[in-house]
Amino acid sequence: MTSADSAFKKKELIFLSVLALVAMTLITVAVIPSLKNSVKEALIPDKRTVLAKVSGKLSAEGPKLVILKIRTQDTINLEVYTLEDDGSMNLLTKLPLYSTRDGYFHLQGSATNLAVTDVDKDGTLEIVAPTYDEQMVPRLNIFRFNEESRSFDRATAPEGFEH
Repeated sequence: MTSADSAFKKKELIFLSVLALVAMTLITVAVIPSLKNSVKEALIPDKRTVLAKVSGKLSAEGPKLVILKIRTQDTINLEVYTLEDDGSMNLLTKLPLYSTRDGYFHLQGSATNLAVTDVDKDGTLEIVAPTYDEQMVPRLNIFRFNEESRSFDRATAPEGFEH
């Protein structure tokens, strides 16, 4: 055996040792959930995707609103903004939908995943945002604006609501 052969084998041995160490590290990260989540958050930043946008007034005297349906890494939320006269928008509230999958429904012959409509026929509009839960059961999230508290209350669809 020459000295060139022994140097080559040393390099091979060091290379294989490094590969084994990297493999053990990756397996450890994959098996331990807290490490896995930390690495995932470091490599994949929490991005926001706008799924839908709707704007309008919920009542004749109410403020003009812009509603965004936003998906983050693990949830879907509604963000409600007031639209000021100068064109600026101020965040009024965030409404959690407690789902991870976007849904849609038919409203007046068109499929939509976010709408402002009069669900209970009382003259004021409600926000309607469909989703699917973890078992793929469809959920119709309805939010009614409460003038007194200037917040949104979760509501249920009335009997016979066509979607």
